[in-house]
Amino acid sequence: MAMVVGVAMGNIALGAETVGQINEAYKTKPMLKKPLDECSMRYKTIVDVDVHTAIISIKGNPKFAEGAVVDAGVEASICEGGFTKGQSPLTSLTQRMEKICDVTRAIIRMLL
Repeated sequence: MAMVVGVAMGNIALGAETVGQINEAYKTKPMLKKPLDECSMRYKTIVDVDVHTAIISIKGNPKFAEGAVVDAGVEASICEGGFTKGQSPLTSLTQRMEKICDVTRAIIRMLL
């Protein structure tokens, strides 16, 4: 369980880094305001809801933790999909989030 909590903390750090990158992109790429707004909302959900739910649920019901981690990966993918191909300033961070979610899910599945 400690490993899952550690990976979840990595998700929080990466999510916070992505929110910071979104805030920077508002300044440098104002034409992307609409997809950036969407990503901002989605990454705040990842940090404030999904990761929090995963951490709390892992001790009681790992299935809920798995669902939260899956949702975090979906939120990241939807964020990336909101940009016209090649325009996202968040591609590398989104791909990292998706990979971390995949690894976290695999670890949780071992606990089920």
